[in-house]
Amino acid sequence: SYGELYAVNADGKRGKYLYGLRGNQPGSSKSRTSNVTAAFASASFTHPMWDNSSRVLITLADWTRGFKNTTSTAMLDVYSGRLSDRQITPTANAQVLPDAQGQPRFSFYIDDDQNTVIHQRDPETGQWQVFSKAAFGESQISPLEVAEDGRIFVMKSENEGPEGVYLMDLETKAFEKVYQHEYVDADRVYRDFADRVYAVQSMPAKIEQYIVDPEHPNAQLIMALQDVFPGAAMYVTSTTHDFNLSVVAVTQDVRTPEFYLYNRGTGQLQQLFDSMPWIDDSLLSPMKPIQVTARDGLTLHGYLTIPNGAEPENLPLVIVPHGGPHGPRDQWGFQWFEGFIPAAGYAMLQINFRGSGGYGMEFENAGYGEWAGKMQDDLTDSVRWAIEQGYADPERICIFGWSYGGYAAAMSISREPDLYKCSIAGAGVYDNEVQYDSSDFAEGTRWGKKYLDKVVGPSKEERAAASPATFAHKIKTPLLLVHGEDDVRVPVEQAYVMQDAMKAAGKPVPELIELPNEGHTPRKEENNLRWRRAAIEFIEKHIGPGVKPRAVASQ
Repeated sequence: SYGELYAVNADGKRGKYLYGLRGNQPGSSKSRTSNVTAAFASASFTHPMWDNSSRVLITLADWTRGFKNTTSTAMLDVYSGRLSDRQITPTANAQVLPDAQGQPRFSFYIDDDQNTVIHQRDPETGQWQVFSKAAFGESQISPLEVAEDGRIFVMKSENEGPEGVYLMDLETKAFEKVYQHEYVDADRVYRDFADRVYAVQSMPAKIEQYIVDPEHPNAQLIMALQDVFPGAAMYVTSTTHDFNLSVVAVTQDVRTPEFYLYNRGTGQLQQLFDSMPWIDDSLLSPMKPIQVTARDGLTLHGYLTIPNGAEPENLPLVIVPHGGPHGPRDQWGFQWFEGFIPAAGYAMLQINFRGSGGYGMEFENAGYGEWAGKMQDDLTDSVRWAIEQGYADPERICIFGWSYGGYAAAMSISREPDLYKCSIAGAGVYDNEVQYDSSDFAEGTRWGKKYLDKVVGPSKEERAAASPATFAHKIKTPLLLVHGEDDVRVPVEQAYVMQDAMKAAGKPVPELIELPNEGHTPRKEENNLRWRRAAIEFIEKHIGPGVKPRAVASQ
């Protein structure tokens, strides 16, 4: 996307180009780009300005100065495309948080040293000043929303623990706790169309929704629907201004996401659509929240998915380490990427190893410098837990992962050559020196190399010691590689390096499924079908067929 803005009526008519690179270019319709000045910049929608029928607040990012791109906000007339009331942010490449009136109040920026710097704007003088500054890996008071009484909702933690939601008085600096969980972050704040906060979400196991304002119509709707969709999580995605009509998304682990229309006046709930009607929900399996104690005593949380129709004992199992690795975590709900594994009859183990996001900065920091060490031990310990609990057959275990998960799939079989019978590594980092020199975030950001210095190591020796290719000589587990040919986050060169390392070590050269016209995450249906089918065939070859799902076995 080039960050262009385009307006259209609700009925799909009278489309008009408003802002972007193609302004004033001739087209099939004069109204598309006429009277709109071409801008070598991108724009993003920032605030709808509900009290103004013709203007919205947008954020503009200039492209002309590289890492020093100017960021500003402006009012955009949605009928004419004209800009007004332009405000320059105090730093380049900033993100902006407005208040309920659409006035910029906070800007967020990552500086050259990878510090997150937050500025606060005085609504009366328009002057900006530093609100907070935190180094990478440190927790920070981070504004979320400006409350109606002038206080601000912020995310903050105590002693690098999990983040909670608090109300902060900007004058006294006093905090009022809104929501704080014992060991997981608050990961979502629910707002209505006017940015009023009414609920907070966390995910210690399944999704938990804490109601902040029980009188709010959206909060009341969520509570009422809990009896209609037991065990599910509901999100109000949009409403009319009088809250009479609401669109609700329903998320579960055993159904694809569905959308409903609720009429408050009649009390009727009508299904609008299933987001993925081509998927047979009867083949989806429930995710069982689990807790594992690592060898050093650290508590780990994750999920075990038992295929439908299977007794939970002595099963063929695939562990799936998530990508990232720092920031993301495995979550409960429909597994759009990994769900083909239990659907094929294999138990699936997902563990939030140290370094994962969602459990506070202390837990995330525990993974820095441990890509090839304790983070791999956590995977091993969780597999051994599944064996000891009787869920997994120790002779039928494979590992599959993507991105960092692909890295882990290759590194784990060098550290535990007898534990896994096969490994499938997708878009993995196999040589951290290649990543240091060639990845988009290392080359295309001011802080990319500093990030790798922090989480992998600052020296070539440390990067080599954290690279699966270095340990190719220890691998005896069959390995399948999958990679997008146009991947810039983890270049496909990584797969070639791993093949060369295996060959140099006198090992069988792993097959590489190279996906045409794909980046870091495959999007094309034909490519996704190709690699997923190949993955299941590879798993079946090495640990046998999966358990037939109940829906298939009963036919």
